[in-house]
Amino acid sequence: MTAPFRLYGAELSPYSVKVRSYLRYKGVDFEWRARTNATQEEFQRYAKLPLIPVLVDADENALQDSTPIIEKLEAQYTDQSIVPEEASLAFLSALIEDYADEWLNKAMFHYRWSYPEDQEFAAKRISDMIFEGAEKPEGIEEQVRTRMIGRLYHVGSSPETAGLIEGSFTRLLSLLDKVLAKRPYLFGGRPSLADFGLAGQLAQLNSDPTPGALLRAQAPNVVRWLERMENPRAEGSFASFADVRDSVEDLLRDEIAGAYLLWMDANARAVADDASGVSVDIAGTTFVQKPQRYAAKAFSELKRKRGLVEDEALAALLAATGVDALLAASRADDDDAGDDEEGGDDGEEADGEE
Repeated sequence: MTAPFRLYGAELSPYSVKVRSYLRYKGVDFEWRARTNATQEEFQRYAKLPLIPVLVDADENALQDSTPIIEKLEAQYTDQSIVPEEASLAFLSALIEDYADEWLNKAMFHYRWSYPEDQEFAAKRISDMIFEGAEKPEGIEEQVRTRMIGRLYHVGSSPETAGLIEGSFTRLLSLLDKVLAKRPYLFGGRPSLADFGLAGQLAQLNSDPTPGALLRAQAPNVVRWLERMENPRAEGSFASFADVRDSVEDLLRDEIAGAYLLWMDANARAVADDASGVSVDIAGTTFVQKPQRYAAKAFSELKRKRGLVEDEALAALLAATGVDALLAASRADDDDAGDDEEGGDDGEEADGEE
């Protein structure tokens, strides 16, 4: 019997494993189709853009972009919801998931293609995946390595920003490890959208030599959570916003307001102004990279979601941590920021999954 879904993806794609983890959690029957030379022709039949993951249903309808895929499926498969009942907590989940997609991805790409051992390891895995046991062309691993190193600028990774990116990563590990020492998942007894977003990126970081060693040494609770997120199961209900509030306050202040939203705001402005680059001061470091239209579109959507939630406790938390100061300002060009649709998760093309 044919599975109702086919998921085209790659083990080295954070967005692919994010969707795969979600499908496993929901108990949805699907076929995993690794994107290789052997599956490239059928992949191209469904992909509007050369980006993974692509989910194809039994009627041959195809979806791209991990967040919309999950949101569409969540509306269809309502059992074991990943959306907390409290609107305030549901917004925090969406916010943290976007942080993972748009900011934590920078750490994933930076570590993978900045350190020689990681470069060699990733280039071999990518070429092995593409040729799937067939004889590889001579020099293909070095070609992959050279190409991907050349794309570091696309995520803002450089010798000047390395300290900022790596400091952000290790700070996140410390913050998450404390939260996951108390609960099996970020917001309680079952995974939320935030869990899937974070796990997609962190699973990649854990699989690479340099960040993986940091993870295992500094964040044992995160490592155990990553193991659970391979095949997540509901172990209870979501906690209340009141119970979660204090445990995420530092994450909101230090990482989300202190880094990610500063960059998102600067990027949205650069896209609106049709600028050639983004430059923003983050923790005393000038962070520079190419503008990303998809991230600007995501920022506009995040502001829209924030505007839908009227909750005094949430407002107080987001004001105290500096999040609302960056989300509340409404720009007339926000609605136009994503008009030139790029249609894929930020970083997918940069990570060689195009």
